[in-house]
Amino acid sequence: MRTRSVLLAPFFFLVVACGGGAAQEPKTSADANTSETSGDGKPRPPECEAVGKHLVALEDRPKGKGPSEEMRSLTGAFLRLSDALKKEPIETPDFKEAVAELATQAESFGNQLKSMGPIVDEMEQIKGQLSAWEKKVTSTANAFDATCNSGPKAECDALGVELQKVPRMEGEKFAEHAAAIEKFIAAMEKLTVKDAKVKSSLTAMLGALKEGVPPMRRFATLLNESKKVDPAGDEFKAKVNRVAAMCGVKPEE
Repeated sequence: MRTRSVLLAPFFFLVVACGGGAAQEPKTSADANTSETSGDGKPRPPECEAVGKHLVALEDRPKGKGPSEEMRSLTGAFLRLSDALKKEPIETPDFKEAVAELATQAESFGNQLKSMGPIVDEMEQIKGQLSAWEKKVTSTANAFDATCNSGPKAECDALGVELQKVPRMEGEKFAEHAAAIEKFIAAMEKLTVKDAKVKSSLTAMLGALKEGVPPMRRFATLLNESKKVDPAGDEFKAKVNRVAAMCGVKPEE
């Protein structure tokens, strides 16, 4: 019986990008095909090219090497965009208003991303904890296998059947994963194990498994917090699309 093959598969998590929606940079329409008129047939504002260059700079910024660095890169890029747009001399009335709103939203989004920095940092730390936890579960599972290899076959085979019920965990539902692990452990702890060595090894394995519950629950909370910036990102995209339409650029879907 190989317990390890049963236990390990569920613990290869689909690692989400820390920051969730906050780390997804809204695309602009700066590099799309343009026309000489806006979407409503009005002449294309002469300031479109200058504004477009600032949006291209947002897209072409140096990307961070990891989630934390990427979040800080995004934060700085949006705040720089806001500052640049506010300084841009624009005379076309409607376009001036649209760019001003875009600048305000870029600043708001940038500041929200900045507030997410500590959250992303903690999420990165927890990912490291979960990686170490997975290795510990592997180690205790291997130890359990070794114990059962020389233990009572009937009892170990019966335990193997119960271990097959270990929950599979896929996706971002970390709170649900934590609850499933607790339920599985509670069921395993109710089993009667007569052999002392097997019982001790099983207890160690379940103890290791239980250690993953708190960090998964905390990760779920932080993930939900990171998603709170999504509406600001959507609003930024809407403001970009309004400016794009005025410049005869096809808005992003």
